[in-house]
Amino acid sequence: MRVKYVLLLLLWILPAHAQVAADKVDQIRKELFNPASGKVLVAAHRGDWRNACENSLEAIENAVQMGVDIVEVDLARTKDGHLILLHDNTLDRTTTGKGKPEEYTLAEIKKMRLRNGCHIKTVYKIPTLEEALLTAKGKVMLNLDKAFDYFDQVYELLEKTETTNLVIMKSNAPAEDVKRDYGKYLDKVIFMPKVNLDDKDAIQKLNDYLRVLKPVAIEFKFAHDTNLLPYEVKKIMTGKSHIWYNTLWNTHAGGHDDDCSLANRDKGYGYLIDNLGATILQTDRPAYLIDYLKHKSKVMDCNRDWTYLQSENEFQAPSVSHFTVEECFLKGKQSSQTNEDGMIVTPYFAAVIDGATAKSTFTYDGKKTGRLAMELALEAIRDFPKDIDAAGAISRITEKIHDFYVEHNLLDELKAEPGKRFTANGVIYSYARNEVWQVGDCQCIIGNLYSSNEKEIDAIMANARAVVNEVALLDGATLKDLESHDPGREFIYPFLQKQALLQNCPVEGQHFAFPVFDGFPVQMKQVNIFSVGDAEEVVLSSDGYPHLYSTLRESECYLVDILEKDPLCMRLYKSTKGVQKGNCSFDDRAYLRIKMK
Repeated sequence: MRVKYVLLLLLWILPAHAQVAADKVDQIRKELFNPASGKVLVAAHRGDWRNACENSLEAIENAVQMGVDIVEVDLARTKDGHLILLHDNTLDRTTTGKGKPEEYTLAEIKKMRLRNGCHIKTVYKIPTLEEALLTAKGKVMLNLDKAFDYFDQVYELLEKTETTNLVIMKSNAPAEDVKRDYGKYLDKVIFMPKVNLDDKDAIQKLNDYLRVLKPVAIEFKFAHDTNLLPYEVKKIMTGKSHIWYNTLWNTHAGGHDDDCSLANRDKGYGYLIDNLGATILQTDRPAYLIDYLKHKSKVMDCNRDWTYLQSENEFQAPSVSHFTVEECFLKGKQSSQTNEDGMIVTPYFAAVIDGATAKSTFTYDGKKTGRLAMELALEAIRDFPKDIDAAGAISRITEKIHDFYVEHNLLDELKAEPGKRFTANGVIYSYARNEVWQVGDCQCIIGNLYSSNEKEIDAIMANARAVVNEVALLDGATLKDLESHDPGREFIYPFLQKQALLQNCPVEGQHFAFPVFDGFPVQMKQVNIFSVGDAEEVVLSSDGYPHLYSTLRESECYLVDILEKDPLCMRLYKSTKGVQKGNCSFDDRAYLRIKMK
């Protein structure tokens, strides 16, 4: 009786389990075939190879268990024509075998064993593609790399194993060639083209793929984020196809790779998703990416009482004829009187100016140097001629601050001691020029383009501060202690004063040089000048937001999450300063979103 009951229970459970598995693949395909879906799909490169042998059945199973959507595997062919999973041209690195796979029969291949990431022999065998298909069936999709030359043979196995819905084939072959040679499969198997955005004909290839093949996704790569094509790609692909980027190493995604994400996930994964429109990321750290996506979803869905955005706002934007202020928010970390951030909106300009934290004791009318620099910059912008260019505008702000030095007999002292200068960063929108000018580390979003312009030297100092504070904690200090006394800040402070030698530095090739408004000539080569083009919105912000988003609420949600989890700004978000006792944030903040009429 008991055996009969168990059998009946199994008969009831197994179909239900099969249905759940089938639903998983159907759901992934639903997202793939919906170009408007914003859900980010996770692809595990060679499976979960950090915890299992790459291209093994175990690596696929591990990836399934952690919840990935796609597993990427590589194909090779044996001497007797069987397709196996293998990345390299030889067996040497990942198996106990030697030589090329085409020199061995499948029977001989099966006598070999896989090696793990430390090149240690394991008990696991080299799988065939058929075994991989059956392992993945109903659980996860497979992206087949190095498989295009075996398309016909692959399709035979898909039919045999009833897994045609499971596979993504990919290649950088010309669109017309793919349609001619494999068109009979393209309504049954997903084909994904690959485009290198560093190639001169990249956009032509992209348009050919969209016109001829209408793929559900396209894989892109670019070596450096100075390449502006990824932003153009986002525009072209919107509503047509999904964007796939690989975060395996820096030259695949302009430096926004897994390693970058380990230091700051928003500058790695977040940049590709939010700024470049990626909805599929292939990673060597799938568990880490999945965790980030869960965290990001929770942060961006934060439920708050938003009335403070009006009641605590220190800026009221005027109505102007050429553009509309959609959102604005200005708030000092301590008070409106000490706020060193400022903003201005005139009929032809909108700007955010961020006064730098004072490195001297000088005050004028109770105002520190950062506040003075900000106010002087705003005064200059208020008097700009409507058609002034970037160089002319920056020169006028410089002159305004310089004249203040002369008027108050400060010029000789500040020539000799750059660390005492009145210093500000800024980002300015010009309606007449249809441009945004970025001086220093203020942030901007122009349509799809995002620029934080973070100074490399600040990142170095932020890491140094974090290390010193972590040592203090190990030495017995508490996080509460560090709010009142920040040894990391004290450690880097002397250098923060000295690094003023790098601001507006005219020395050719000085890697750490950066531009600021400080009353001395700005090197225009260090200034970012962005064309607004046909972008409908522009967002300008100070660096008081750890990461800038296209809406004020998203930017505030992210900031609040950081301040709740890492108020000292030394772990989740590394800064040269944290939230000091009595302050509401680590820095003043200014946010201005304008829409073109």
